[in-house]
Parts: sequence; C-alpha cells; structure tokens
Amino acid sequence: MSVNNNLSKDIIIIFLITAFWDIILRLFAEKKLKFFGIEKMKWITVLSEYFKKHTVLSAALVAGFVGAITHYIVMKSLDFLNLSGVNLYTLILVIAISGLLGIPMRYSRIFPHLKTHYYDPLGFNYSFATDAFSGVVVAASYHTLIHFNVI
Repeated sequence: MSVNNNLSKDIIIIFLITAFWDIILRLFAEKKLKFFGIEKMKWITVLSEYFKKHTVLSAALVAGFVGAITHYIVMKSLDFLNLSGVNLYTLILVIAISGLLGIPMRYSRIFPHLKTHYYDPLGFNYSFATDAFSGVVVAASYHTLIHFNVI
C-alpha cells in the first residue's frame, strides 16, 4: 500500500473517530451522559444550543470533516518539517493546528451556528484551547486504536 493510500485510510479513520466523539459530546451537552461533571463544563453546556440546530448526522459530519482536514494538515506539516513518529513535536503540531483551524471556522461564515453557539460564548482563548484539546482527544484515540491493533 502506498503512502497516499495510507494517508487516505487514516483520513477516513480520523473522520470516523472525530464524528464518534462529536456524538459523545452531544450526549454530554444534552445531559444524556454524565461523567465526573464534564457535562457541566462551559464548553459542553454552550453546545446544547448548537446541537439543537443540527441533526446527529449533520453535526457529526461537520466534526468529522474538520477532523479529517486537521489530520491532513498535521501529516503534511510533519512531512514538510521532516518529522516522523509520535513524539512531543507531533503533539505540539496537533495542538497548534487543531486550535488554529478554529480561527477560519469562527470567521469564515461557513459555520454560523458554531460561531453563534460555541465560538462567541466561549471567547477566543477558551475556544482555541477546547479546539486544541479536541484534537488531542482524537489523536490519542487514533493512536490507542493503533496500539491495540484495532485499525
């Protein structure tokens, strides 16, 4: 299998992982899932209004698409910087790119409900941090699945 085929496969896997976590996030926001008070955190509670504007599938598709784009940019950045493997540099790139991708999402007008019900109430710094954290959760999930030979 060529590197491009692996990248394509990985993008699909990241898309699915991100969409899955979006559904879990929705369950927290709708108070259908509770875990150590996570459901009470501001970045979760503000999403309840966002999820009212989307079906489960449409919100998961948006999230999956953003996750796939993020993964592609991370992988191309690793290639450009001539870095490989899972290490601190990879983690820093995931954090930076995941956080930075929120900027065009906030200002592009492509995601008006996300801007209104997530980015605006959280403010720039908090939403940057939660976008970065989301990227880390997806990356950790991906690498956990690889470690246990699930994918």
